[in-house]
Amino acid sequence: MHRIILTGLSIMFLGTQAIAATAMIGKELQALFSNGKVIALGGPKEGYSGELSVLKDGTAHGQVKLDSGDVISIDGVWHISGNTFCRTWKGGRDAGKSVCETSNKTGQKSVSMLNGKESIGGNTWR
Repeated sequence: MHRIILTGLSIMFLGTQAIAATAMIGKELQALFSNGKVIALGGPKEGYSGELSVLKDGTAHGQVKLDSGDVISIDGVWHISGNTFCRTWKGGRDAGKSVCETSNKTGQKSVSMLNGKESIGGNTWR
């Protein structure tokens, strides 16, 4: 569960509900995060919820709360590589490892995040 959350930024989403999801391209990801963005992580039926501030200086900070009540801090750096959102968090299961995720659009302001072919959660923003 910790992997889903820390990998989820991250940022964005799904599996069987793949509404013919379209992967965001690098230009779209860069435009989304170029001035910073607050991302709502997870939500109902995801097993976790939280918030991540993705700052334009390439850092990110936030936290998620698991349905079990455990709280996990998210702190680290991010960048766009090709058509993926890459992040290195200081703690958690992937501590110190660079992980790159594909963001599949599920709506105008929502995505499903994939690590390879594995769905790792959904994210939304304002």
